[in-house]
Amino acid sequence: MFINLINGFHQVVRLVQVIGIPVMVLLFLLGFVLILTSGKNPIRKRRGYIFIIIFGIGAFAVAYLPAIIHNYTVDQPLQLTDKHKTVKDYVDSATPIGTILFNALFYVAIPITGFMFYAGVIVRFMAPKNPSRRRKGIGLVLFAPLTMFFVYIVPKILVYI
Repeated sequence: MFINLINGFHQVVRLVQVIGIPVMVLLFLLGFVLILTSGKNPIRKRRGYIFIIIFGIGAFAVAYLPAIIHNYTVDQPLQLTDKHKTVKDYVDSATPIGTILFNALFYVAIPITGFMFYAGVIVRFMAPKNPSRRRKGIGLVLFAPLTMFFVYIVPKILVYI
């Protein structure tokens, strides 16, 4: 019974890592967007700084805290199951999930980036005398290729890590 409880806890930690890390990273990036588009609005700037601090620390905590706790509290290393004899086998068994997630990110990011670019152009041309709206439009136009760069490059970099 105790082993089942430990295995259940490990599954909860994995679930929190699989769901929590992407959500926290997205909210971390939302904090950057809030800061970049805040202009002189102190409430929006504060909200962006809070998002960056809390969700940046949260993403690293969810990713690394279980490994640190396990490293300092358990005397022996975690044993692999009979199905996966080596760590390489264990990691390779999780590869299809990562490929599916990166392909889904790729197919979702292309239309969003195109919309972001055209929305930036429209915002830029609809606000010729409002400097803050012009900056927002230019920021959207410049942020769209940067987003596509990260969507194309990050999965290729993670393959080699």
